[in-house]
Amino acid sequence: MLRRLATVAKTTSNPQFNVFDRAAKLIHKSKLAKLDPLLSRKKDYLRDEVAIKTIERLAFITRPFDKTLDFGSHSGNFVKNLCTESRLPKELANDEIEQKIIKQLNEDKKLVRDKIKELVLFDSSQELMDRDKGQKYDFDFPGRISQFVGDEEQFDHTILQESNHYDVVLSNLSLHWINDLPQALANINRVLKPDGLFMGTLFGGDTLYELRTSLQLAELERKGGISPRVSPLVHLNDVGSLLNKAGFTMLTIDAEDIIVEGFPSILALCEDLQVMGEQNAVLSRANHLPRDVLVAANEIYKSLHGQIQSDGSILLPATFNVIFMIGWKKSDAQPQPLERGTGQISLKEALQE
Repeated sequence: MLRRLATVAKTTSNPQFNVFDRAAKLIHKSKLAKLDPLLSRKKDYLRDEVAIKTIERLAFITRPFDKTLDFGSHSGNFVKNLCTESRLPKELANDEIEQKIIKQLNEDKKLVRDKIKELVLFDSSQELMDRDKGQKYDFDFPGRISQFVGDEEQFDHTILQESNHYDVVLSNLSLHWINDLPQALANINRVLKPDGLFMGTLFGGDTLYELRTSLQLAELERKGGISPRVSPLVHLNDVGSLLNKAGFTMLTIDAEDIIVEGFPSILALCEDLQVMGEQNAVLSRANHLPRDVLVAANEIYKSLHGQIQSDGSILLPATFNVIFMIGWKKSDAQPQPLERGTGQISLKEALQE
């Protein structure tokens, strides 16, 4: 039984600072997961890729993950990839380097899988969490799995009430839709045990720059102005200060571009984003995209970023800038810097040597 604490941080965002329409975003996430689970599962490639990269990073952490919270878990991409054996495609089956990479990845999966005694999945979409129920994976998860539905931004579910409760909190590609990100990070810090680990990912500011610039140029040409067609995103330089203000220490932050190629048109890219539930949810978004703007944007996209194929066709790439962040909750057991003035060697002399 969870114990309710007398003092719980206030989690309700001030409406005047809201940027995203959370109700619309819930519909975006849930619609295709319920109506067409096969298509929804097929377009989960970004979340699956980031889940694998998270597993690789977790494998370097030499401590138990007894009680782990997957915050904004979507359909459970983390645990699905944790329990699925990675295999090489046929064209790379004889590549020794690729064989070693896949072998190491599968070892990492087993290592992380065996360290988690209890995994708690938490997401706002019941339909998305139910999408893959009954799916069989290569390995059974050895620990206990529980699922809960609630609003990530409100942070008011009973499983999030107790402070100092989780050893690890993970969050993959979910935080970029939260209005009050500083408060969400502070709440995550609160539920972690002292010296607990937070490992999160979100889309960074350079995500879909090809789509963004093409739409802006097309709308400026056809309409004489610009509407917010793509959601605002956090930039890499801002993440460190956000984590520090939330109470995290010993930060590790990096970014990686995942480039998805082969889109025949801008419409195909937008359809993928819709199936993923990653379409625009800004409160001030325009209701529709005029056809003439879409046609113009498609041609601009091709001319600026298109990749010409051997048959003369042009395919479009899409860049997803993923920010990876690691932070630790402060603890007296962590290494502490020495007091100022206690050094025995002059830095100037050391550099001169």
